[in-house]
Amino acid sequence: MTEDESAFPLRTIVQLVVVVFIAPFIPMIISSRWDWWQAWAYAIASILAFAISRIFVARRHPDLIAERARFMQAKD
Repeated sequence: MTEDESAFPLRTIVQLVVVVFIAPFIPMIISSRWDWWQAWAYAIASILAFAISRIFVARRHPDLIAERARFMQAKD
């Protein structure tokens, strides 16, 4: 299976990891202060908000998740 045929290409997975798990920690990375509790709270809240919103959407609108999963197959 080539990258174009896979459900989630490597590029998409890397983008997801960067946006969801690395971007919330940018304030701590920039300031070099890992003891900054407000930044930790922001990072945790951001990650939880992402996860919870996806869980709610998956439960209420599974067809929407299926449609969004096929975004690479869409024709312009």
